[in-house]
Amino acid sequence: MTRSCSAVGCSTRDTVLSRERGLSFHQFPTDTIQRSKWIRAVNRVDPRSKKIWIPGPGAILCSKHFQESDFESYGVRRKLKKGAVPSLFLCKVLTSGCKHNRFT
Repeated sequence: MTRSCSAVGCSTRDTVLSRERGLSFHQFPTDTIQRSKWIRAVNRVDPRSKKIWIPGPGAILCSKHFQESDFESYGVRRKLKKGAVPSLFLCKVLTSGCKHNRFT
């Protein structure tokens, strides 16, 4: 099954074509503090409970949601720097008429 980016409004899927286009995909950290920072940054609400969304074990974010400075390059591979937090999102919360926003 193809995984999709968990950011609100992002339809990027983890496919061979996406990776050929230079996108990378990153699982939510296991470190509790870092994971909490990512969850707050994503700012997603669970539609059923209306509470903050908690990512499942396979939840990912695509590289579109990170600053270029959040990455380290190792030849053709890119890796997130330790402590990197996603900061680029289409909108803070799911609303109609979202505009491109940059959050830091």
